[in-house]
Amino acid sequence: MIATIDTNVLVSGVFFGGVPGTIVTAAREGVFTLAMTPLLLSELREVLSRAKFGLTPDAVQLLMDGIEDSATIVYPNRRYQVVARDPDDDAVVDCAVESGSLYIVSGDAHLTEMDVVQGVTVVTPKQFVDLLKLG
Repeated sequence: MIATIDTNVLVSGVFFGGVPGTIVTAAREGVFTLAMTPLLLSELREVLSRAKFGLTPDAVQLLMDGIEDSATIVYPNRRYQVVARDPDDDAVVDCAVESGSLYIVSGDAHLTEMDVVQGVTVVTPKQFVDLLKLG
């Protein structure tokens, strides 16, 4: 199964564990295929590099290597404009559609309130862990 995980869930999983941490671990263990795009990887690197997290550039690179090693990188041919309240979230939709993801996993209300976007089911991290039978 392929899933697109929103950056906010990945960051939460890396730093705070819990349900998002379970998702990050499941991706690394190959329980599902994590879909990413260069744009989402760039966004993730930028967030991980923020001073408030206190990571060195080497630590950021190590985390990025781990995520990239467990991800399938896709290059969207089309840009969807479906998240009117937060157009930055369209990058998640682009990735999900291009990769054939069954799920978009996000804690962002702009996405979760949509239920299904371009044929992809939007679920919360908790719902995704329940679907994977990991919780």
